[in-house]
Amino acid sequence: MDEIKISIKNKIEIERFILLSIIGLMDSLIAGAISIEECERYIFSPYSIEKLNNLNLNESIVELVEMGCELEDIESLIPEKLNKSIDEIKLKAIDLLINLPKSEGEIKKWID
Repeated sequence: MDEIKISIKNKIEIERFILLSIIGLMDSLIAGAISIEECERYIFSPYSIEKLNNLNLNESIVELVEMGCELEDIESLIPEKLNKSIDEIKLKAIDLLINLPKSEGEIKKWID
């Protein structure tokens, strides 16, 4: 079985990884390349929220993951607001990414 391992030990780099993942998921979702259910399997789940909280990550990043957890409800209850919600998550993620401090020193590669 093929496997890839990703490990990130620096808090800023973990936050950067999560934000980049969110941006990519939102772009893929808008393009129709993936479904909301796939987004939930990748990152938008209560499990992810718990893990991120345990790492004491930026509260705004955790809130974005929580917003992503609500996309399925938005799709079923108010589908006309789905694209706006996806865009909002993406734009907030980009804003947070832009404002993250740069990592100091040598950065470990994410893929082991």
